[in-house]
Amino acid sequence: MTERRRMRCLSSSFASRASRTAFAASAAVALYTAAGYGALLYAGMERAEACVVAALGGVLVAALAGRVVLRTEERERSRRIAQAQLESARERATAPAPPPSPAAAPAAAPTSRELRESREIQAALLPREVPGVDGYHIDVDYQPCGALGGDFYDFRAYEDGKVLVTLGDVSGKGPAGAIVMAMVQTLFRENVVRASGPADLLHRVNEGFRGALGKGVFVTALVGLLDPARNRVTLAGAGHHPVLLLNAGERRTTQIAPRGLALGLVGGGAFLNALVETTIDLSAGDSLLLYTDGATDSVAHVRAGVGENRFLAAAAAAVLPGPEGALERLREDLWQGGGRRDDTTLLLLARQGGPRVEAADRTSSAATA
Repeated sequence: MTERRRMRCLSSSFASRASRTAFAASAAVALYTAAGYGALLYAGMERAEACVVAALGGVLVAALAGRVVLRTEERERSRRIAQAQLESARERATAPAPPPSPAAAPAAAPTSRELRESREIQAALLPREVPGVDGYHIDVDYQPCGALGGDFYDFRAYEDGKVLVTLGDVSGKGPAGAIVMAMVQTLFRENVVRASGPADLLHRVNEGFRGALGKGVFVTALVGLLDPARNRVTLAGAGHHPVLLLNAGERRTTQIAPRGLALGLVGGGAFLNALVETTIDLSAGDSLLLYTDGATDSVAHVRAGVGENRFLAAAAAAVLPGPEGALERLREDLWQGGGRRDDTTLLLLARQGGPRVEAADRTSSAATA
């Protein structure tokens, strides 16, 4: 479905908004007037006076009802339009590039030295090491598809022991994706000191990012705040994939999808109203796996049509036996027999302790909830 058709469908779905509002207002007038008129007569007021008072009250109630209906539908309209824009932008990002015009002059390809220097600069933007947290195992595996990547991740450790984790995926690869990645990474680091929590941080970053680049450029992201004292993670997402909660005790993998729109599509209240923070309590032995879409897009698995399910099974088999070396096991399992089609980042937050799944039981541990 084209973007124009999407927008036309959304417009037609809201074309009857005025009639629905009028109906709600009329119903409010009728109900309030009838009830008020009866109550006033019962209280001993003359019929004419009761009629006037009830009618005025009915008009006031109708105005309030109409305003509530309009505001509710406007928020829903903004959410649907933003979702349609996200789907359209994803289609454009994954569509094959048109063939170059014969008259177009070929662009100069970057030299190996330029690519090497660019990759060194990009690597310097990423954390050099993961923070150490008592009772937790934190690990990350970052694999760009080419010389430069559009994924990013970051950590920030606080004096009270909490750790903030960010993970994101730019709509694009190569040099263009790397430039956007650096921009968004900088916005996160600038706003993290002022943000009151994960959702507020995403809102601040979106306000700085939206409109800075061309139409159709967006970023999906996750922000998680780990509180080791309470064994709790507060999570907010901006149009990103679900996270995986792997419970070794119950041998279960659960997908948790925080609500939110991708960065760069809409701003202000429309973006903020769509954000919903999610709280996850971690029991001993629980692991939380964050990932970008390259994890489900290996060439071999996409051809076989088992990308998402294959990833869930591989994640359970790699993580449930224990967090040490889990990401290496997962990487080897995912891309055996096929290369990557996109940048891939895997980030693991695991609470130590608890039971472990034996190697022989790994394949039966990938049930999803």
